[in-house]
Amino acid sequence: MGRNSSKPAHPEPDRTTESSLFTNMYNYVIFLRMDTAITDNPTREKILLTLKKKGSMSVDGLSREVNITPMGIRQHLLVLERKGIVEYVTRKHGVGRPGFLYRLTETADELFPKGYQDLALDILSDLERTDGKDKIDQLFKRRKERLAAELTPHLQGIDTLSGRVHSFSEMLQKNGYIVELEEHPTLFRLKQFHCPILKVARRFKEACDYDLQLYRELIGETVRREQCISDGGHSCEYVIPKGQKGFSD
Repeated sequence: MGRNSSKPAHPEPDRTTESSLFTNMYNYVIFLRMDTAITDNPTREKILLTLKKKGSMSVDGLSREVNITPMGIRQHLLVLERKGIVEYVTRKHGVGRPGFLYRLTETADELFPKGYQDLALDILSDLERTDGKDKIDQLFKRRKERLAAELTPHLQGIDTLSGRVHSFSEMLQKNGYIVELEEHPTLFRLKQFHCPILKVARRFKEACDYDLQLYRELIGETVRREQCISDGGHSCEYVIPKGQKGFSD
């Protein structure tokens, strides 16, 4: 059903009940794998995940990433294009025929679940109007504290930063996040390519602020975020410097 901008009159809701509703609902957001009824087979799912991570790519580039022939890639892209979830743009490079780059359409974004975002936005907006901005901050802080309590036991006993970061990355992937972890001589770079609560994060920046605090509590106080999907970035990219206090490596 579509959202109706003209809401009927109703009694003032119980703020405690509404706050509890939001807390339980937010905790219930589930990050699922893409619907196999749409992607049809694992190879096409891999193509979509690769395009989600890498952005626009050529047939040859996809062939190397997915490890099948360019002809096979073209056949899968044709199916995905007919479904309206992949499109191509021309790329001119010197003399000769132009090349083509393939990318996900806006429709494809719906394959990556968003959770109950419209409901969350309605509840948060109502709470902000009636209880003020501080209530919103309290809710996201409480969510951060709850997540920290849930995740910390899984990281206990891991004394090295490398082990902590890899374990944290694995936990994110098990929860449905599309994650890529890079290790460099002086730092780790953790990229999240999908924000399941993007609508909420764009409206309420507290979501992103407390996510960063959570990362700092779990994998080091010097963690910084260099870009964010809610601000227009291609991914939420976190830099974790090596040599942090409290770790043996």
